[in-house]
Amino acid sequence: MKKTTVENKSQLAKLLATENIEVQENAVQTASFDVKDRILTIPIFKEEHKSKHVYDMLVGHEVSHALHTPSDSWMNLKDRSKEFRSFVNVIEDARIDKLIQKKYPGLTKDYLLGFKKMYKDNFFGTKGKDLQKDYTLIDKINMYYKSSKTLDFDFNNKEKHFVKLVDDCKTFADVQKLAEDILGYCKEELKKTPQLKKTYTPKKVEGDDKQKGDNQDSDSDNSSDSNDNKSTEDKLNDFLEQQVPDEKTTKETDKKDIEESEKGAAANGADGDVQIVSITNQNYDEAIQKQVDGDASSRAYVKLPKVNLKNIIIPYKEYIKDFAKENAKLDSSDKMGLKYAHDEADKFLKESSNIVNYLVKEFEMKKNAKLHARSTISKTGIIDPLKLHSYKYAEDIFKKMSNIPNQKNHGMIFLLDWSGSMQRHIKPTVEQLLNLVLFCRKINIPFSVYKFVNNGDSYITLADRKNKKHVNHRGAPFVLTDNTPQCDQTTKLVQLFSHKQSKSEFKRSAQNIYRSALAFGDYYDYRRRYNDPDYHRVPSVPGKYYMSSTPLNESLIAMDNIIAKFKSDYKTEKVALVTLTDGSSNSMSTKSGDRMMIKLGNKYHLCHYGWRDEKRDLTYHLLKYLKKKYDLQTIGFFLVNKYRELSYTFHVPYAKEALAKRMFTRDKFLADYKTGYDVYFYVKSDTKVQNKVFDGDANTTNKRTLKKMFTSGMKKRLNSRVLLQNFIKRIA
Repeated sequence: MKKTTVENKSQLAKLLATENIEVQENAVQTASFDVKDRILTIPIFKEEHKSKHVYDMLVGHEVSHALHTPSDSWMNLKDRSKEFRSFVNVIEDARIDKLIQKKYPGLTKDYLLGFKKMYKDNFFGTKGKDLQKDYTLIDKINMYYKSSKTLDFDFNNKEKHFVKLVDDCKTFADVQKLAEDILGYCKEELKKTPQLKKTYTPKKVEGDDKQKGDNQDSDSDNSSDSNDNKSTEDKLNDFLEQQVPDEKTTKETDKKDIEESEKGAAANGADGDVQIVSITNQNYDEAIQKQVDGDASSRAYVKLPKVNLKNIIIPYKEYIKDFAKENAKLDSSDKMGLKYAHDEADKFLKESSNIVNYLVKEFEMKKNAKLHARSTISKTGIIDPLKLHSYKYAEDIFKKMSNIPNQKNHGMIFLLDWSGSMQRHIKPTVEQLLNLVLFCRKINIPFSVYKFVNNGDSYITLADRKNKKHVNHRGAPFVLTDNTPQCDQTTKLVQLFSHKQSKSEFKRSAQNIYRSALAFGDYYDYRRRYNDPDYHRVPSVPGKYYMSSTPLNESLIAMDNIIAKFKSDYKTEKVALVTLTDGSSNSMSTKSGDRMMIKLGNKYHLCHYGWRDEKRDLTYHLLKYLKKKYDLQTIGFFLVNKYRELSYTFHVPYAKEALAKRMFTRDKFLADYKTGYDVYFYVKSDTKVQNKVFDGDANTTNKRTLKKMFTSGMKKRLNSRVLLQNFIKRIA
């Protein structure tokens, strides 16, 4: 059976958005409605009992109660008898079901098929019963309208009159008046038809027995104080947020019910202990309760927090300034290491420039080919003088015009993982990133590059450090409440590059990130290369730019604001979001610790950390949300050292495992299309960017050998730029 949850109720989502009502599934026993916040809470049903049509019918029914049943009027019935409330409930159900189906005709099918399944599963306790002979009018009315009038009843003239009145009920006041009349008719019916007593078994009604314990029920009227077996009217009371009456009020109400029952029974010549209620409705409520998943975990419904971009983004100018301040404090030995790092960066940029230019030309050819394929030719209506000589034997003497579709303005945003696990392959990653940045600068499109960190220790004062209190000096990046995910407040997005940078600013940023990659990447090489005269240990970086953990989800939440501002500032129509990471995000909890139901757009999604199902992953849903909202192209690069590291994320049939491994070894990457990204590349992280023109000793004079070395060298140069090569293919 297809899984049925709030998150995939597209039809109901549209309905509820119109009425400004949210539906939330949670570990509750009965439905309830928060009038102030307009939130409808329904129970979580057991998987084996879930049915799309039953679910939609129940939700549509409860929504209609929220829209059409006046809460004050219903709560005013708390002093009336159980009989009367039961009759009102049946007739009111018929009224509000008619209203919701009239307003949203698409629910009619759900009502028909939902009832069919419930009837088949004996929800109403009618199995083995004769609907015509074994029930009073109130149960016939209940079954008639619950079935959307598909069940065939042979109503007599008096009953037909009552059925017509049910159809004609416009207001809740009409319902109450009709309930009085039908209740009187049913009492007379029970008095005149002894056969009905087989269905409506008399229940002994005890008085106010003083020896009875506080938790012992005198009869089913006290079910409003029990969550185990709530009647229909009690369910509706919960739905309308009625407060449970105290013990004194309950006893007084029970006593009134008993007195009214005794009076009614005496007047009708009954045994004095029978209350007429809708049996089918009681059975229905009990059946619904049995389907509730009592073992279901509670869920916390949350929304994305507000983001303060000034507090989360460290601009590239501040990034450059912080490194300059740190460099000024270095001693002579560290300055030698710094010079070595800067020289290595400059050398890499210079050697990469030519190959990036080549790839830019390749990109332009691919793009133009795409445009040409989409172009159309049309006649202008202007005579072409060069074709005029052929007018006697050819009709095509007019000038033609090539119509090229409008190109959209594109932009790029990159997210670099700056977590500690990236340390072992951070240098090749940074080199691949620099190629991407050089490419974006060459094709002259808006772009911005961020690395995400959560190095909270670097943001505490001495006083805070003494008290072991972590405080973000820039201010909290997220406005957190009980109804938001508990984001890491030390999250930072360090802007490394931007198309707005000057040539000198770009160079300094490139030197800083390359120096950072050398500092962290060569950490374990220091002892091994200590006696190497050409090696200079690269000095460490400013504290707030240390590697940390992986606040990827926090970064994607911030992207909701960053992308909007990026598109507005630079008038970009299409934006590509690229992530470079070696793993999944840090976990993110809710304030209560319950499972997260996060609202993205108009839909809630269950996100539970640790699920291997990607559709329960918060990152997956955040990417899908951003893609839909901003028409993004999403590209992911997962950096791994060996194929076996893919076992937790990249799943292929066992028969194709060997092939996938060979492809990864040969091509240095594998592509996956089952993630939240448009495409996700698993890239071999030890793939170093090659800049050598000749693959071997270029001193040879043999032309054939030189040609072979040159071809091999160029191929390696191109293939080493795995990220850029695949990136070009995706965006061309």
